[in-house]
Amino acid sequence: MYRLIGAHVALMFAALVALTAPAAAAYPERNITVICASGAGGIVDVTTRIITDHMSRTLGRTLVVQNEPGAGSTLAIIATAKAAPDGYTVLTIGPGAGVAAELYPKSGVDMLRDLEPVSMIGNAPQVLLVHKDIPVTDYASLIAYLKAHPNELTTGSNGRGSAGHLAGALFKTMAGVEIRYIPYRTTPQAQSDLIGGRLSMMWLSTLTDYIKGGTLRPIAVSSLERWSLFPDTPTFDELGLKGYEATTWISMYAPKGTPKEVIDRLNAALGAALADPDVRKRLDHVGVLVPRTTGPDFLSDYLKHEIGKWAEILRTNKDE
Repeated sequence: MYRLIGAHVALMFAALVALTAPAAAAYPERNITVICASGAGGIVDVTTRIITDHMSRTLGRTLVVQNEPGAGSTLAIIATAKAAPDGYTVLTIGPGAGVAAELYPKSGVDMLRDLEPVSMIGNAPQVLLVHKDIPVTDYASLIAYLKAHPNELTTGSNGRGSAGHLAGALFKTMAGVEIRYIPYRTTPQAQSDLIGGRLSMMWLSTLTDYIKGGTLRPIAVSSLERWSLFPDTPTFDELGLKGYEATTWISMYAPKGTPKEVIDRLNAALGAALADPDVRKRLDHVGVLVPRTTGPDFLSDYLKHEIGKWAEILRTNKDE
């Protein structure tokens, strides 16, 4: 009798393996929703679309981008965390990944608890652009003007926790100046006000045409090393703000509990996209640097570092 029971259990187990193995190997069997924590047209959205276009071809299924901007990326984080952990919903997000919990504690979001890291996608330095009507021409004259006119000039971005907001908060803290921050729902809305002179300055990764045309003046780059898009523009670090760094890092996550084999499949498809010459050319065109290291482990460590880095800066600028 016990032999029969044992044989029956063994047959059931073998049948289960036979059913589940092909299912895992067949992933994905339908289209994948990519929740993008950015409005259409922003650097995170543009990067997401470049990458997912290639991933769709690799995976043989369409990756459908669904923009969920607002509330410091918490809306997108919550939507992803609540999704089934089956690989059919993933999140792409900018620097908000490292600051959402600090900025919006009542939201209950926790990137480390609720999401599985897939990989870093890219990193875009920013350049501080000032409208031509502001009477400054370089870093020294900007600092002098800000010291003499506290809270007169304005800066903006697509909400608290965005790359532009963080860059401005870090600058104000390190330089000891006061600038009035104005949040926008999307980056293009803020850009429009900057170009029109309704906003004094902004940290951005784009708008090179308006720089060439003289509407905007580049002051300094937010990375520690000079940026190929702005080779003649010095870094804040070079200009005396030692250690200043605030870039737009873009990454991908899945809901907590997503099977490792699915994470690995997504990571492999993303890696193939980043290795493609055409994708790299398109990313370079919009100012996004391909990361030297990718994968879940690297992203997990990077996320923890960013959470620690920005906590004190955000507390110092909590009234924004």
